[in-house]
Amino acid sequence: TKMADSMMMFCLLIVLLACSGSVEAITCAQNMTVDPSNTTRIGGDYKWLALNTSATLQDCIAACCAEAECVAFTYNNASKYCSHANNSPQCCGLKSSVPAASKSGFNGLVTTGHKYTPPAGIPVPTKLQQDYLDMGFTQFMHFSVTTFGNIEHDCVDGKCLSPTLFNPTNMGPDANGMTATDQWAKTAADMGAGEICLTAHHEGGFCLFDSKYTNYTVMQSSYKHDILPDFLASCKKYGIRPCYYIGPNANGYLTQVLQYTPRQFYDAQMGMMHEVLTNYGDGVVSRLWWDHYMGSCGGLSECPACTDPSDPHCFPAAWPNFTTMVKSVSPNTLIGTGPDVGHSGGGESGVGDYPVWNAVNSTLHSGYGPFGYIFKPREADATIQNPGDAWFWKKGHAYWNASQLWDHYMLTVGRGEAFILNMPPDTTGRIPQEYVDETTKFGQALKAFNTPIAKVETQHIQCGQASVELTLPADSKINAFMTREDLSKGQAVATYSLEAKDSAGNWNPIQIANGQTVGNKVIDLLNTTLSGAPAVRFNCNSAVRSDVYIRDFAAFLVTRPE
Repeated sequence: TKMADSMMMFCLLIVLLACSGSVEAITCAQNMTVDPSNTTRIGGDYKWLALNTSATLQDCIAACCAEAECVAFTYNNASKYCSHANNSPQCCGLKSSVPAASKSGFNGLVTTGHKYTPPAGIPVPTKLQQDYLDMGFTQFMHFSVTTFGNIEHDCVDGKCLSPTLFNPTNMGPDANGMTATDQWAKTAADMGAGEICLTAHHEGGFCLFDSKYTNYTVMQSSYKHDILPDFLASCKKYGIRPCYYIGPNANGYLTQVLQYTPRQFYDAQMGMMHEVLTNYGDGVVSRLWWDHYMGSCGGLSECPACTDPSDPHCFPAAWPNFTTMVKSVSPNTLIGTGPDVGHSGGGESGVGDYPVWNAVNSTLHSGYGPFGYIFKPREADATIQNPGDAWFWKKGHAYWNASQLWDHYMLTVGRGEAFILNMPPDTTGRIPQEYVDETTKFGQALKAFNTPIAKVETQHIQCGQASVELTLPADSKINAFMTREDLSKGQAVATYSLEAKDSAGNWNPIQIANGQTVGNKVIDLLNTTLSGAPAVRFNCNSAVRSDVYIRDFAAFLVTRPE
């Protein structure tokens, strides 16, 4: 097209001028394309800024340039098109993706535009993200005053459960010297989880730690003991990484009972998050789990509504400030769900997406695909108290058995995502033994993946031209395969197949349920056991580039727990 040809000539001119040393760097404002008056770009998730009557289009462009995530803008110079900005005389909307162009019906009162960005590539994970994916499995722990109220949310209709209700009766050492927090950590280790994510404070705001920013904590309860030091000690004892659920935009007690202003709420939430990151040692928190990421206020996101949505102390505008603080005081703490890890599309079902690509164009939104500017893995979540989806302990509630846990693991971790399973303590402070029995049985079955029958590592092939072949021991029995791409070189495989060699030297297809993306990990379980095959091979059938880097390809004999 003429536009594409013009852009190519423009880029060539820039290269030539740069080589001659006669051009200055292009500014962000110069890199903006303003759409013609008969074109607009409509999107539902613009961040709105109120502007006064003297503001101009250039002020809106400058606002977009000031935000690293902004790649598109809309400048509306009529109050009737500024309802999202409190009907200000003019407004500016900032967006982290470029909406499709359409015919404008705004008669010149709305001007849209976007930055020129180079084509997206194949991003790679950070070390923290890769370590997280290698771990793959986390134990969630919903424990709060809610546990003692037999409800899911402790603040409703302007009232919160009394903190005095919180009184776990068996937190101390048992006859074997095991404390409740030891039991938590041992349960995680026994089922193969590498991390525990504890509700330091859930949406209602009750804190399991001593805080100077709220009087709704364990210190006002009948228990009167900060749980976090014991939790951290037990995690260290059992080799478990500590994680906290503590969401920036949800605290029902501050909102409904204390009726904080947006600024008071912001300061208190920021202060509490700073406390859990710094009061118990530097760099000890592996991850923060942020619910409702990039959401505003309302529903379960219990924060005070703002009159000015552009106020940096209001949500959603305040989110980046929390990210900045965390990265500043605890740079080795992953934030996910949040900017570093996304939420699986399966909701709270414990069923992941497939195929699984990890590339996005912005940390603020999903829109996963093989190409993007940012690597952002996904995590599926579920509670063991299913069917019924209960996150805090409920007496007599149904729960998944070891077989069901195995199936959900294969539908999440086994397809390239991570999995976080909730194991809620009861009113004693301990995880019910019937839950522990099932997760331990599941964990024992999972250990089969620690001892491959055969394995090959570090393979570089051209997709469609070569395979990764695995020689098997004589008379071996196989019913599972695990394949992993080397994500440090980017995810590439789009479809694949497995084949087994027979005694005559012929290659025959192996029936598998997956067969699309590989990514961090894909586990293929066979319906029947493969016996006596001298070799098997992995075939890349299609990919987003020719070069495919396989981290390892391994064969196993596993048993689904009963």
